Amino acid sequence: MTVPRSAVGSQARAVAILCMLVSGASGFSSVSEAFTLSERWSRSTEALPRGTPAADLVARLSEATVRAMKPDRQARAALLVVLAISLWFTFVCAGRVLRPAGLPREGIRRILCWAATISAGLRTVDGAADAAFALRFARIAGQMVPAGQQLPAEWLLQPPFTVGTSVLRTVLVAGALAIIAQYFRSARVKAWAALQDGAPR
Repeated sequence: MTVPRSAVGSQARAVAILCMLVSGASGFSSVSEAFTLSERWSRSTEALPRGTPAADLVARLSEATVRAMKPDRQARAALLVVLAISLWFTFVCAGRVLRPAGLPREGIRRILCWAATISAGLRTVDGAADAAFALRFARIAGQMVPAGQQLPAEWLLQPPFTVGTSVLRTVLVAGALAIIAQYFRSARVKAWAALQDGAPR
């Protein structure tokens, strides 16, 4: 059963908006994470106040974060920058689906498919690096918290939670981008793009 062209157009626009939300939010997150990997951020954690149990705990967790980042900090920062650029390109392409500004929709569709696929792949690679960081952080933080000190939510520092959260984020973002790329590769979207460009079906 074929879907009416108007329905395909509305659906394509809705998926494009979703793509903009996912790529925009993930791109902003990538830039923020790249900043936390910088030397300046690492040095700023050394100036955190201490003297109270809460302040000492925050300082220890910040120190654990810096130590967990060290093994692959430069490589991860470079990956995050490349990922942010790819996500920005994906965001722009999705925006052009909504407002082509004279560009052929078929060309936009093809570029968006490639951009979303590459972004999904890069996000998967970054997700693996993030999971390794989450595991290191959980282990280092567990060693740095004084024995017997009760934490408000100690389970937040357990490896199953930190790694699980990282994996879930990766699945949601990379999975969404992969599905979006596959959607814009579908025959009905190709036909819709060709029709919008005035080309023969």
